[in-house]
Amino acid sequence: MQLSACGAVCVEDVYIVDGEFGLRGLERTRFRFGRDYTVFVPFGYATYSPWFEDWFQAIFLKVKERTIVTEDRCYILHRLAWHGAHVDGEFAECGVYRGGTAHVIAHALGQAPNVGKRFHLFDTFKGLPALADKDPTGHKSGEFGDVSLGEVKDYLRGFPFVVYHPGVIPSTFQEVKDESFAFVHVDIDLLQSAQDCCSFFYDRVTPGGVMIFDNYGFMRYKVGEKRAVDEFFRDKKELPISLPTGQCLVFKLP
Repeated sequence: MQLSACGAVCVEDVYIVDGEFGLRGLERTRFRFGRDYTVFVPFGYATYSPWFEDWFQAIFLKVKERTIVTEDRCYILHRLAWHGAHVDGEFAECGVYRGGTAHVIAHALGQAPNVGKRFHLFDTFKGLPALADKDPTGHKSGEFGDVSLGEVKDYLRGFPFVVYHPGVIPSTFQEVKDESFAFVHVDIDLLQSAQDCCSFFYDRVTPGGVMIFDNYGFMRYKVGEKRAVDEFFRDKKELPISLPTGQCLVFKLP
């Protein structure tokens, strides 16, 4: 790895392992450069990366042991949660795991003035359900099972506006069938569950609201969450916006 005169990182030895890109001797194809910039391979340019700023690192420090979602994606969630706080409707997260991203979202929602919203969390809170065994992504039932509802509740106890919906999606959606939503975070690993999220929430997201799909851009989920999103929005006026973080955004149009 070499630094060019413009400050970009030049990397020559790129390889692929199990369908994911990597670098020999390194773990990622993105590098922190300087204080607040990231270098992207193979492009070689450095871009401003606000998730490295002290204010967000203080937030991420509280969640990094409770999530497998990277800090750049958590930053996107935090900023979009602030956006959603100023749009009519409730908040939801589908796929909570150990509560890390829920904490990031709840932090932003709790800081927003005069919102009075509830944040609905949907998960089995005991790992992937049985339908995972037939999922094209190769997941198996019981994965991500190192969690419990009580543990997540204790972790998020500082946010009294959080509401829990334990069980298998989509049956638990019936508990909020009469609500509208300003912000929906879908971190679902399974094709059918992602399809169920699209079908349920799309008509309930208010104009100006946003749906965020965490796994859209990752190679493993081309047959999972990406397929669900692409197929669902094929005949909709909204166009999914794919981000270099791997996330996908859909802003609801009037």
